[in-house]
Amino acid sequence: MPTEMENPLHRLTAEQIEAIGKEFDDLHDEVFADLGERDAAYIRGMIDLHRRLVLIARVQLLGAKFKPLWLLGTATLGAAKILENMEIGHNVMHGQWDWMNDPVINSQSWDWDTASTKEAWKHSHNYVHHTYTNIRGLDKDLGHEIMRIDPMQPWHPVYLFQPLYNLLLMAFFEWGVASHDLDLEALRKGEKDMGDLKKDLKGMAGGSGLRPVGGAVFAPSGSGRSPVGIASSPRPTRSLLALRRRLIRRSDAIAAPAHSARGSCVVFWRRDRAHE
Repeated sequence: MPTEMENPLHRLTAEQIEAIGKEFDDLHDEVFADLGERDAAYIRGMIDLHRRLVLIARVQLLGAKFKPLWLLGTATLGAAKILENMEIGHNVMHGQWDWMNDPVINSQSWDWDTASTKEAWKHSHNYVHHTYTNIRGLDKDLGHEIMRIDPMQPWHPVYLFQPLYNLLLMAFFEWGVASHDLDLEALRKGEKDMGDLKKDLKGMAGGSGLRPVGGAVFAPSGSGRSPVGIASSPRPTRSLLALRRRLIRRSDAIAAPAHSARGSCVVFWRRDRAHE
């Protein structure tokens, strides 16, 4: 079986490639000229919706001793997480909304509630992935370096277990992405020094990596005598309670903090004010 496929661009002349580039430039200019208040209202509405979903989920989880409310609150919290990561955080940190010149909703200021630091994600995704999109050996998002998703990738018996470890990746995806963003291969090749690695690890340990644990595991488990997690035990140990308090402190706010439509930060709910 061939290991390489023909690059379709090789069939085009220099003039044809230039014409395609001009079409893309014209499309960019057309879309950019159409941007306005309607678009700004959309992203601000998405941020407001995310905040409301987080608040609604926390209220629902107060009744988590009733399984329907526990399931509904968990689903609502999951929907808020997906909205924040994919429709808001991903697009804002791509620079999609920089044209607004908003002091908060821009790719330099925005941060999100996920295990990967914003700096590491922007390098691995914005720069590496979108510079070498779907180019084997260069795009590290192509199968995240652990899955075979391209028929041109060399086959190895370990890929027989791909459905199994894909389930693990799905369950711990944001930590998988955070580990992926560390780019240990670059460290091995000498393209990244240990100081940069330590900085990335410090960023993960300093809040980004632990905030999702506090917000998605320990906070729901302590809501309304939840049937799962720490609150399911009648007498949680002191060490577990201390760990829970530390993680909630690191989360600082439920929505990490949520961003208002006017560019100010609004915190709807704090789990623990003892550190203030």
